[in-house]
Amino acid sequence: MAVVFDNHEATSFAGISGTVHERVRDWMRAAIVDGTLKSGSRIVQTEIAQLLGVSPTPVREAMRDLAAEGLIKVHARKVATVTAIDADELRDIRQLRETLEALAARLCAERITEAELAEAERMQEEMERDPDLGKYVELNRTFHVFLYNAARSPRLTQMLLSLRSATPGMLSVAFTRSKERRLDGLDEHRRFLKACRDRDLDAAEAIFRTHSSPAFDEMLAMLERQPTD
Repeated sequence: MAVVFDNHEATSFAGISGTVHERVRDWMRAAIVDGTLKSGSRIVQTEIAQLLGVSPTPVREAMRDLAAEGLIKVHARKVATVTAIDADELRDIRQLRETLEALAARLCAERITEAELAEAERMQEEMERDPDLGKYVELNRTFHVFLYNAARSPRLTQMLLSLRSATPGMLSVAFTRSKERRLDGLDEHRRFLKACRDRDLDAAEAIFRTHSSPAFDEMLAMLERQPTD
């Protein structure tokens, strides 16, 4: 089903700053998060371009970015759909991911090397410096995958990556769209890295057991807010 827009959507685009490509990307991301673009709905590149008064090129670039984030799936003939997920499926993924991330955190605190810890701290500093949401989402994912690998359990890492790929990028956006929650997440990263330096396995496990919980809470709330018709 294609999306029907009204003048409100076009008006909200005018208040977004950045390059045309960045503005289109941020507008589309926000439209997915707030339910304007509903889960599973069809997005046509030319319709977005016409609505926002831009050429197809920045829309195409924005769709590529959002596909990389997992928010949309691009199909043939310049058509995409918003990544769909069921609330019950999301709850299953949540339970598995929170359990396995806690285990990975414990192993990471035990096995991470000094060189790896220094690199993780460098990535943390980069996340704290860069205010761009899209860049933050990318860096945050890289940070977590790096820590999975530092746990030195290939099978566990494989399971966690499979769970992450099953979760739409909307989960990352849900986690970061609140500035307060984003700051809380960064603080949890700092406390986790300190636990690793102190080789405090219990603290590391406790921090990451609930680290993604607010994102799942927000994602479930977003699904409940979206119309079902």
